[in-house]
Amino acid sequence: MKRVGLLALRAGLGALLVVAGALKLRDPGAFATEIANYQLLPALAPFLAAALPLTELLVGAALLLAPVAWRRPAALAAAALCAMFFLAVATAYARGINIECGCFGTGGGPITALTVLRNVLLIGAAAALLRWEPPASSGARVSR
Repeated sequence: MKRVGLLALRAGLGALLVVAGALKLRDPGAFATEIANYQLLPALAPFLAAALPLTELLVGAALLLAPVAWRRPAALAAAALCAMFFLAVATAYARGINIECGCFGTGGGPITALTVLRNVLLIGAAAALLRWEPPASSGARVSR
């Protein structure tokens, strides 16, 4: 049963990251504006708009398709991405900045408490994968 749960988490989180990355790639200029609206690192917005969608696609694909040896690193990368997104969304929400999330490209709706909660749940999903995915065997055998 645990294997089915891990597969579902991996598939769900992987698909979400692939879709989010692909939607952001449709209009990088608009996504750069969405990033700048967070008022955190506006000068980096064009670079982040180019790098983040590709990173999401890569991490999502790794969660979906990677062999066992890559599952934990992919889960760690997903957790880091989700934590970064959580920090950006939570700080904007806490500062009362009324902006579009940009989580799934443009037109995703304003940041609300539900947006923050969604990011917490995504971090939890990535952390569960990181915790319960079996480690890749090192190939070394212990003789008794």
